[in-house]
Amino acid sequence: MQNSYDVVIIGGGVSGLTLGAILAKAGQKCCIVEKEPHPGGYLAGFERKGFLFDTAIHWLNQFNEEGIAHRCFSFIDKDYPKPKQLNHIQRYQTDNFNILLQTDLEKVKTEFHQAFPEEKKGIEKFFNHVNQLSKASKKISFFTRSAQTMSITDKALFYTRALPAILPMIKHIRYVDDKGVTKGLSKYFKGNSIKDIFSSESDLLSCLFPLAWAKNNDYYIPPSGGSIEIINWLMEQNQQFGNDVLLGTKASTILTEKRKAVGIEVFQKEKSFKLNSNYIVIASDLISAYRNLLPKGFISEKQIQKLENSKQYKSAFTVAVALDCPAEDLGFGEELILLFKNNIERSLHEDSNPDHSKLSVLSPSVRDKSVCPKGKGMVSIYMAADIDKYDFWKTELDSNGKRHRGKEYKDFKNTIAKRLFERVDKEINPAFSKHILFFEVATPYTYYRYTDNYNGTIMGPRPGKENMQNKVASYFTGVENMLVGGQWAELGGGIPTTSRAALNTALIILKKENKRYFKQLSNYVDGKISLTKLKKLL
Repeated sequence: MQNSYDVVIIGGGVSGLTLGAILAKAGQKCCIVEKEPHPGGYLAGFERKGFLFDTAIHWLNQFNEEGIAHRCFSFIDKDYPKPKQLNHIQRYQTDNFNILLQTDLEKVKTEFHQAFPEEKKGIEKFFNHVNQLSKASKKISFFTRSAQTMSITDKALFYTRALPAILPMIKHIRYVDDKGVTKGLSKYFKGNSIKDIFSSESDLLSCLFPLAWAKNNDYYIPPSGGSIEIINWLMEQNQQFGNDVLLGTKASTILTEKRKAVGIEVFQKEKSFKLNSNYIVIASDLISAYRNLLPKGFISEKQIQKLENSKQYKSAFTVAVALDCPAEDLGFGEELILLFKNNIERSLHEDSNPDHSKLSVLSPSVRDKSVCPKGKGMVSIYMAADIDKYDFWKTELDSNGKRHRGKEYKDFKNTIAKRLFERVDKEINPAFSKHILFFEVATPYTYYRYTDNYNGTIMGPRPGKENMQNKVASYFTGVENMLVGGQWAELGGGIPTTSRAALNTALIILKKENKRYFKQLSNYVDGKISLTKLKKLL
């Protein structure tokens, strides 16, 4: 490591690594600090006995030609590891119906009509709105710049151009939570049976957008070898550009002078080092950074509590399963199977109960044969979960107020896993449990330990009216030259959101440090110039 950098980035996940690569291409010397001994955050994955388990991705969006993720990664290097097209996307499965979401949306609509012939008029109206959103979705990626990177004139032009893409969404955005979604679906459907298809969704747009993305052929799976290949590629890019990536290095203090960030103090191998920097970017959990890396009172308690009280994605209980046979032999395809119960309250679909919570079940080995030994298979089972459920998942509280994972915790997580297996046996294939070689379990505490994310949240703040009104997401912290990158800079989750955040954080820095680069990169992000022209201009 050096003593001084242009930018120090706290967090070596996909957002921190992407930001580092973008800034380095623009001539900024960056240092990325990651507390874990390996990079990647939620995309790090893990290997057991020749099985390569992915830890996060169900599918990817925005990797088509117009997509922000594709254009962001192509800017770094056009030969980035390309995700593969996914045609069979998601199966809505209960005791009452089984409908496959696929890229051929006419087949999907036919299945709706066959399952619910009495809802013909509403189904047509619903799919008409899906078509409107599919057209809007194609345009959205060209309106990803933050207003915080624009002049007053830029903002006026930007919103004038963006309005046609935003309008189809505005009429749906107010239908949130249980009552709101029910009311929104009632605009289309008379009976409750068809509404059960979307009974696990928390807002109306979440009911419509998956079908809109399918219409646009905008579903992808990780490249061969899993999502870790994206992280490996980003590591190579950062190293080739001359950045330093410090693994196993924990940020302990953000150094300040008055209200200006001037560097950080880190611990590596039980030694303390100070790194001076022109900018600090928090590409990790913002609440943890405010609470632990800055002096008490530096960020107001009101501001921190606003983040803590925001609408956030839940954490998860995940089981990675190794099979003694190909998953296809047990009836698994490339699609994610969404298992949920009919006629229960919407909130119960995400209340951490293995007997009735919504489950996402998929087989990575059907999608990619390289991730496990020949003749074997893999299945991942995912359940949304809260960190405070079951007496904090049977962890033990010590005299210092810290929680520890003892025998009761380990036994309990295996008990929950086996209850999930029983449900997969019952609802997918009765022979599933008989073919399990071994399994690995991650609880909300696992996610919290590896990420420091508040309550172990998997992606941070959700999109929605309440978070927008409270201005939860922001690139600025109130501390000069200390910026936000990643999950707290933008509402939403996944690689498209981290790509958007990385590009905008880079633009904020380059607006001061390299105006020529800022101007041309802004034009590229807005879709005004092609990648070929951008490279010529730079």
